[in-house]
Parts: sequence; structure tokens; C-alpha cells
Amino acid sequence: MAAIVRDLFLSPDDRLTEQERSLMAAMLHGLIERVAVELRARLSPEAAAACAASPAELIADLTRAGLIQDEVLVGLLLRRADAQRIASSGRGGRSTLQRWTAARDADVAAAAMTLVAARGRGRDRFGRVALDLPDLPAGLATGLVVAIGAALGLRCDSPSDAEVADAISDLLSSRAETPSLEQLEAALAEALGSDGRREAGLLVALADEGEAPILSAILAAEACIPADEAWAALLGGAEQVALLLRLAGAPRPEVASLLAAAGPALGIGDPVRAIEAFEAMSADMVEAARAELALPGAYRNARRIIGRHG
Repeated sequence: MAAIVRDLFLSPDDRLTEQERSLMAAMLHGLIERVAVELRARLSPEAAAACAASPAELIADLTRAGLIQDEVLVGLLLRRADAQRIASSGRGGRSTLQRWTAARDADVAAAAMTLVAARGRGRDRFGRVALDLPDLPAGLATGLVVAIGAALGLRCDSPSDAEVADAISDLLSSRAETPSLEQLEAALAEALGSDGRREAGLLVALADEGEAPILSAILAAEACIPADEAWAALLGGAEQVALLLRLAGAPRPEVASLLAAAGPALGIGDPVRAIEAFEAMSADMVEAARAELALPGAYRNARRIIGRHG
């Protein structure tokens, strides 16, 4: 009942939509299922055959133990769900990313093809976006695999703890060098170079296509701020989007077109408000914000918490 009361009085701005909730649950289910399958594949045939635990059973075990209620994990699931929602609102046809796979610049073409291939692998059997082990920070990935391995071991009859531990170690080492989608998007933004990132109409085209992840990576590179800060700003409302575009040095005419094309998908109710915020920022305000965002996120969070209780 306590959970129902909290949900009833939760602000609409803080409540997940049914679409977000459904997609995030499917991604979490798929992630745990894939990890369990990978672990079973590393057990002896006899031990693997004795492990009949379903993903739902594993999720139930992990949830009761409080091992998957992790803010970073939920944040990554939400990011993927938001990216899927924005992509669904974009226009169809040949995308800018597809065009880059045939670019004359070999570095751009290679980065684009690598990203296309990784995105293709990172989808479930229904074609929906997925979250995979390499997309998790190392510490989170280790903790999740260990937790799934422990839950699997407790539900299986024959594998020894040592065999499960070996399977966990082997799986983690096999994925250690695999880049995340966010890293590949950042690599593409880097390969484009400053001239490529500032190609006339590029930001508007990406926004029109619903290509929020690459748009965010390009803006992060141009603004010289961490990629996760750029993503948070892109989906942070009118003032945050305006600040991000100023930090990236986006031209004013392109800003107006971008906000008109992607404003609703980005949660900007009134593009005019964002444009006014964009124009109202002085150069000093922009540079102060850049210096703040360049600080480590953990440091800024700790400073805010201490300040509230000081």
C-alpha cells in the first residue's frame, strides 16, 4: 500500500509513462536473460542442463535481495527508453548515419559502420532497443554479473560455487574491451572533427531524424563537456537545451529550426521560451556554466548535498 500511495502522489514530471515503464522492464528482463545465458554457456553441459531458472525467477530473486535497484542502472534504462521514444518521432528515409557509412573520410565511415553494427546487435528479437553488458560502467557490470551468477547458482542443483565463479570471471573478461554505444557515438563525433560537426544543417537534420544520441555526442564535443551532462541537458527542458546549444556555439538560425523540429520530442513545450533563454545568456554566464560542468559529477553532487545540510 505504501508504494501505491507514493505513486499516486508522485508529480507527473517524475512519473514514468507506461511506454517508458514497459520498455525499461523489457530491457532489464532481456539484459538479465542474456547474462544468464552467457553464464550457462560457460558451465559444464551437466551443470547447464540443471539450471532451469527463468529470467522472471532471477529478477524476482534479485529484486527481493535489493541487488538491481541501482540508480545508475535505472538511469541507463531510462536513457535507452528516451532515445527509443525520440527515434520513433523522427522522420524516415535514409539517415545521416547511413550517409556517413559511405563518407569519403575513412575514419568517419569506419566509425559510422561500427556504430550501425553495434546498434544492430543491441536490439531484442522484436527490434526494440536493448541494454547490453558493455553499456554498463565496469563496477555496475561486475556487480550485476556476480549477482545474477549467485542467483543462478542458488537455483541450480549441480554447479559448484567454484564453477559459477569461474563462469562469472570468464564472462566479465570477455566483455572488458567492448565499447558501449555511448562510447561509439562519441568516437563518431570525434571522427567528424570540428568542421564535420559544424556542417551547415547537421544539427537540424539529426533532430529531425530523432537521432538524439548522436546529436548529444556532437553537442558534447563542441561544448567540451562530459557526454552524460550533454544528454541530461538535451532532455532537461527549455533552459537546459538552450544552455547546451550556447555551450556548443550553435548558430541562432539553426537553433530555431532545431527546436521547431525536435522540441516536442525533447519535452520542450514552447520553443519560443527556449530561444529567448538562448538569446538571454551572456558570454560570462555560458563560460561559468562550462567550468561548472567540467567538474567531476560526484564532486558537484557532494558539494550540493553538503550545502543543503550546512
